[in-house]
Amino acid sequence: MAVYTNLNQDQIIDFLKLYNIGKLISFSGITEGIENSNFHLKTSNGDFILTIFEKRVDIKDIPFFIKIMLHLNKNGYYCPKPICDKKNKFLQKLRGKPTIIVNFLKGKSRNNITIEDCNQVGSSMGLMHIYSKDFNFERDNSLSIKGWETLIKNCNNSVPVSVLDKFEPNLMENIQNSFNFVVKFWPNNLPKGFIHGDLFPDNVFFINDKITGVIDFYFSCTDILIYDLAIAVNAWCFDKEYNFQEKKYQALIRGYNIKRKLSIEEEFFLPLLCQAASLRFLLTRLFDWVNTPIAANVVRKNPEEYIKKHKYFKKIVKNVKYIEN
Repeated sequence: MAVYTNLNQDQIIDFLKLYNIGKLISFSGITEGIENSNFHLKTSNGDFILTIFEKRVDIKDIPFFIKIMLHLNKNGYYCPKPICDKKNKFLQKLRGKPTIIVNFLKGKSRNNITIEDCNQVGSSMGLMHIYSKDFNFERDNSLSIKGWETLIKNCNNSVPVSVLDKFEPNLMENIQNSFNFVVKFWPNNLPKGFIHGDLFPDNVFFINDKITGVIDFYFSCTDILIYDLAIAVNAWCFDKEYNFQEKKYQALIRGYNIKRKLSIEEEFFLPLLCQAASLRFLLTRLFDWVNTPIAANVVRKNPEEYIKKHKYFKKIVKNVKYIEN
């Protein structure tokens, strides 16, 4: 979450006239995240989150996000529920940009991740994949392997060599080589379905050591199911110095297997997809490091984290005997 489009009180009061969610008491921008503009609203009827979709999001994709959240809510999953307006529409426009409101989920994200947290996250993801098995809508993952060639090109064109060299000599060459390797062995035949695509600690809420909410479904799409798990491994299974934590990894996998059992093939390719996931976040963080607007109220995320994680997974898969597609 972030704030690119600033709002004032009058704009929000006027916008809320479209809904039956009470009168505005207070509002605040949410600076965590990188994609859209988000505001926490307090009204006379409760708490809500207002999201303005920014330029990276195609308006044609927003119905997919709304439908998956409604679908998961119907199954009892703890994700935000989109709020319809007085005309039973979920999507509106605010300051000329597509906008939705969802209910507010209580809880806090974790700063100090435990082994048990990882077990619960794995179980929560497995449950999400099971609940979405009969979800009949699809959305291509623009930030999966088919989109990385463009990301690499964009980084080459926009990130100065002086910036790249400060992170690591020959960084773009290493990225290109890793991309070529992942493409060569990409497991196209693994089970596909709905994935969250961004299950980082700041998108999972806890109360009394139990998960109470999973938020930010705006990277969600249709892709290889264990690519979702690979993203979670990158996000949850390292310490604050970016050292891999085997016990957290095993707990995450164990939790996932409780809800949805991994096949032998999925287990075999998980390290490769972990490398791929680290490459994806390295690329987007590298691009955003120099391309995030100065006026945006957003905390940029240092690519250094994913340079280190990417190196780790490259070492793991180096001696694995994959078969070329």
